[in-house]
Amino acid sequence: MLLHEIKLKNFRQYYLEQTIDFSRSSNRNVTVIHGENGSGKTALLNAFSWCFYGKLDLPNAKEIINEHAVRVARPNVEVECSVTIKFSDHEKMYTLRRRVIARKGGNDTVYYGEPEVLLTFKRNGNIETISNPTDEINRILPENLRTYFFFDGERIDNLSKDNSSGEIKNAIKSIMGLEILERAVKHTGDASTRFRSELKNYGDPKTINLIEEIEKLERQVGELKSRRELLVKNLDATKKQMKETESKLKFIEGSQQLQQEKEQKDDELAEIQSDLKKLQKEIMETVSKYGYLAFSYTAVNQSEKIINEKESEGFGIPGIRSSSFIDDLIQRGVCICGVEIKENSSHYEHLLKIKEFLPPQSLDSAIINFKTGIKIVKDARQKFYEQLKDLKQKEIKSQTVERRLKEEINEIKSKLNEKDSEEISSLVSKLEKLEGTQSQIEREIGGIDQEIKQLTSQLSDKEKEQKKVSSIASKAQMAQKRIDACQTLIQAMEEIYNIRESLVRLELQERITNVYRQFLRKGYEITLSEKYELNVVNQNNNKVGMSQGERQITSLSFIGAIVDLAREQYKKEIKSAFEEGGIYPLVMDSPFGALDSDHRERIAKGIHKLSDQVIVIVSTSQWRGEVEGQMKELIGKEYHLKYNDPRINKDQPYEYTEAIEVI
Repeated sequence: MLLHEIKLKNFRQYYLEQTIDFSRSSNRNVTVIHGENGSGKTALLNAFSWCFYGKLDLPNAKEIINEHAVRVARPNVEVECSVTIKFSDHEKMYTLRRRVIARKGGNDTVYYGEPEVLLTFKRNGNIETISNPTDEINRILPENLRTYFFFDGERIDNLSKDNSSGEIKNAIKSIMGLEILERAVKHTGDASTRFRSELKNYGDPKTINLIEEIEKLERQVGELKSRRELLVKNLDATKKQMKETESKLKFIEGSQQLQQEKEQKDDELAEIQSDLKKLQKEIMETVSKYGYLAFSYTAVNQSEKIINEKESEGFGIPGIRSSSFIDDLIQRGVCICGVEIKENSSHYEHLLKIKEFLPPQSLDSAIINFKTGIKIVKDARQKFYEQLKDLKQKEIKSQTVERRLKEEINEIKSKLNEKDSEEISSLVSKLEKLEGTQSQIEREIGGIDQEIKQLTSQLSDKEKEQKKVSSIASKAQMAQKRIDACQTLIQAMEEIYNIRESLVRLELQERITNVYRQFLRKGYEITLSEKYELNVVNQNNNKVGMSQGERQITSLSFIGAIVDLAREQYKKEIKSAFEEGGIYPLVMDSPFGALDSDHRERIAKGIHKLSDQVIVIVSTSQWRGEVEGQMKELIGKEYHLKYNDPRINKDQPYEYTEAIEVI
């Protein structure tokens, strides 16, 4: 998708009609729009969201029509406010217009009509109207991604804050094709349910009973998953409130130092608890894999005893050490005693009977191999004990540190409670309640996870039992085949999803790292965890606290990486159905606001690489200097927002903005 132009008519402070063309050049892909504070930069960014999705994130959002246009209108005359955007996608040229008509009453009351949306595209010289514009817009640029491609630089830092993992995961799923797989799994599951209902109509009583039990289990699992999803949202909200409360404590005199100490201890506790979980998982895996060696003691000792006794007594028949010796005698046809050996003779049968008690290889070799095997088992058992001992010692050490940190945190809480401040006491009390809520929710989620696991196991058993029950009708057999096909397909798609998700995360990690290194001067590294959290660590691999500017750079790195990966997939000559990708524009309002001079220069130098089309809306003060110096050779289009201040311009005593192209 590439933006061609935007027209604003009486939209907020844009009086009458203002048009901005966007650069689509491959080597000058940047459009710069700059103006003074209050000139309509944020309104311009919101014009995109309003036109595409009807969303407006501005003060007095209902007052969308230019105030002066309404004031000068005669009574009972309609005033139109509209935003029209022309854009191309997959070789189609689209025109999208959203408008509102207002009518001024006789007593200056303004009556707003409902917004109207019109989406057309040109094909073979003909203009066609799309009857379902919302669906088509969401196909091209999903609404849940609008804040990534039309983003406010002053708020972009939210992606690097705590509790943003859900937002990040949704963005990745939408852009990288993972959402298609999720929907496919859901729809296939729905189909399987329909076929199972069909089977009830034709199956025998036992089959019907099993199906009803399966449906009941599926409903229970579905209800638990819905409950879990709600709890996760509540948990995220609780954590957010905790962070806000802790942040307030940091800025109250008398609690600053204690709260900072507590946050440091909290981080250390989170890190040690994470290490503890990994250790416990490693212990479980080690015991699961090698635990059988602990029970080998008796068997090994008994085997050694038998071998030693037999070696002292002598094995088998003296002089005959393997079955191959008997084979040689039979082949020669003469026994060691000189008797001729004929097939089916008594001598022949005797030799075959002896052969049954002999090893196929040399007995000496077999004994050596057996002794070697026993030694390997003993060594492995000793290694298992040592490894388990080492892991348990580490676990005990981590648990000791965990207890110490919890005690220190509780001590800090006590000191905070002792502070003679009603505000501090109130915040500490609130924080303790939130911590209790967090623990309660986490316990409930854990219980639900265990219940889902048990029900899923029961469901699997019932489904297997259902397959074994013979059906009495051909239609029932067909329905069962369809159910089996759906379940096989769901399993295959879930495996593809897991593989695809892992690959996407690895590819994104590489790109985020590359972009981050270009933008941030510090030697920090950025990681995208399995839980879709953006974490920044220092040289010692410790998570670091970031300034607003550093958080902004972190969020920008993620957006740039995901847009870059989507673009690469789109341009692949050979790609799967899940690698459709796409070309996405980046429209950024004030991306340099919270940055120092050096970081502004770094961002300005590399921002054009993030997308095939970059539109930067920036204040004049941010634009001048290092930003203009780095970007001037990349600019394809440039506009200045000229704002009329009615307090200064007495000839035109109303507020309006003009978009003037800079040649």
